[in-house]
Order: sequence, then C-alpha cells, then structure tokens
Amino acid sequence: MFDYQWNEPVKLDSNKLCPCGLRGKSYGECCEHKGPDALGNAMQRSGVLRRVEGTRTETLSSMVMGDKRLRIVWNTLWDAPQEQTFHEFLDKLVLATLGSDWFKEQSQLSPDDQNVIVRWRSSLFALVDRPPNTVDGGYIFTGPVEAYMHLGYDLYWLQIHHKLPDRLIERLKTRRDFQGARYEILVAAVFARAGFDIEWLDEITKTGRRCEFIATHKVTGARIAVETKSRLRSGALHFKGQVSPESNLKADIFGLYETAVKQVPTDGTPSLIFIDGNWNMRVPSGVPGYSPIPAGTFPWVDEVRDGLNARWNDLAGKTAETGVILTNFPYYYGNNEEPSPIGVGGGVFSPKPSAPIADQRAMDDLFYCLLHYDHIPRQI
Repeated sequence: MFDYQWNEPVKLDSNKLCPCGLRGKSYGECCEHKGPDALGNAMQRSGVLRRVEGTRTETLSSMVMGDKRLRIVWNTLWDAPQEQTFHEFLDKLVLATLGSDWFKEQSQLSPDDQNVIVRWRSSLFALVDRPPNTVDGGYIFTGPVEAYMHLGYDLYWLQIHHKLPDRLIERLKTRRDFQGARYEILVAAVFARAGFDIEWLDEITKTGRRCEFIATHKVTGARIAVETKSRLRSGALHFKGQVSPESNLKADIFGLYETAVKQVPTDGTPSLIFIDGNWNMRVPSGVPGYSPIPAGTFPWVDEVRDGLNARWNDLAGKTAETGVILTNFPYYYGNNEEPSPIGVGGGVFSPKPSAPIADQRAMDDLFYCLLHYDHIPRQI
C-alpha cells in the first residue's frame, strides 16, 4: 500500500468543490471550517482509510494536492483534476482495464455488433449531455448507465489491491463469454466490499472440482467456496431474439444449479452457489431489494425455494453446497429515457450442508453488501 503525504498542503480555494465531494458543495460551505479531521481537510494531508456506505471494510480515499486528485489502485497512481467525480474516475478505470484500443475498435462496429459495455458507455455520454435532473445538480441514472457504473465500481473493488486475472478481462471483451464473466466479477466485488480476500482459481492449473474463487473473511477467517452462474435469455445482452414476458413466470434455473453443484469442493470448505435469473422485471413498490423476497411476489420465488427443498429432502446424505443465493440485476433491460430498474435477491440454505458456515458474522457482512449493491458513493 502506497502512502503519499504532504506536510504543507496547498491551500485550496474556498470556492472550489470540496475534496470530499459528498455533498456537491464548495470547500468553504462544506469541510473548510470543520477542523483538521473533517474528510475534506484530511484528504489534503494524505489518503484516509474510511468505510463508505454499502461496505463492511475500509478503503483508502483519494488524496487532494492543490488542483490535483490522486488515487492509488493496486500499483498505479491516478492523476486527475481535483474536481473529478468518482463516477468520472470509474469511467476512466473501465477504459484502462479493457484498453482504449479495444474501445476504438468496437466504436467502428454497428451498435448491434458492439460489446454491450460500449453501448452502455455511449448511454452515459448521452445522459450527461442533457441538463442535470436532480436537486443537487446530478443525474438519475437510466438502466444502461446504471449497468456501466456498476461494472466500473465492481472493477474498482477487485483491483484496489490486486491485478484482475487476464482471463476475466478477455472474457468481458468476448460477446459469448461476457455474461458469465460479468456475473463472476459482480459477485466477487460484493465479497470484496464485505471484507473478504479473493483467491481466484486458475482454470488451467486446477483440476477436478473447481469453483470460481475462494473468499476468506478477514475478520473471522471463514473460508467460502463460490460458484457463479447466470441464466442466458433471448433478447438479453448479446443474445439474439425477443424478450419474452413468459420468461418472467418461471425460474428455469435448475439446469444451472445442477451444473454448479458439480463444481463446489468436497474438502470441507463451505460453499455458496450464486445464480442470476436474468429476468426482465420491475420490482413492485415496497419490495426490498436484495433481501428475503416475500413469497408470492414473483412466480419463480416459490418455484426456486420449493424446488431446492425438494432436491435436498430427497438426498440420503448431506448436500455438497451450503446454500444458493438467487439474484436478479436487470439494469440493462432499462431504456435510455426512464430511471433504471432495481434488483432483488435472496438466499435458500440447505438444512443439512456437509460444511456449514460456522460464524454468522461473515454472512451478515455479505448480505449487508448485497442489500446495498445499488449504492455507489459520490466520492472516495
């Protein structure tokens, strides 16, 4: 971890945006007169370890030196104007992770042939070309913009301390492999925000049962093997066809489940299977996102719960998996005019797992970050 400090920071103009960036106010109206420990003042002396909303672990803030804002991501020091927002930085991070040359090549293709990431980025620029539409001068994100920003935020959390595996970056660029890679990155980023270290399992050097990664909770030491699957559907992401309303009526995920079970380890490590249903749906008012879903809210909720329990009850012995987490992240189904859809999710846990998760604190942190997945801070 790098630590840059300035004993005599350059005095920041009171009329400029406050370094903390959290309220959209000038430095004079925000942190200037709140003492040395106020975030906007502390960031002018060094990076600040802080826990942002939606996470259960600390991360190092950006640092402000006069008109410059500096960020450290793994072994790279990012240099930008002090006014750069965190969302603007995330766009730069996606561009650097996938490569500017790749984006240029994609821009020469027709929209239908472009990787969906490139189309999402175009939606971002189209949105910010319009006048701001919130009281604090910001924007209500559309679905494609929400999808792009969350990709950037997930990549940020996975690259703060480590290099992202090349195989995942290449899979993101490939239309055929994109969906599975995107979901694996999403789930790993949730674990990272929950205070887990991520150990990616190399599909070349590992043999036998191989899940996507092992997550180790830094507070309790709990180790969890994680397998991820995302349901392919016609008309969604890179798959041709029309989105069918009937696809929202059934879960249709048990084929993925059966495949995933064959990948979880049998060495006594607790394991979780994450499955994204990829349904085009709107969440009814009052239903909490990413928390236990009320029975009967969606037709597939009971189908998944009852189907898993039936399978588990039919087993003579214990289940290989500890539990199944079902999610739905439907941002990309939104259009460029309306606010983004939100997601839902919940877990079903085996009554007789071969390896239970002993310390509930690890699961509490995980579900907290899943519940707050929609949140991206204004500034870090």
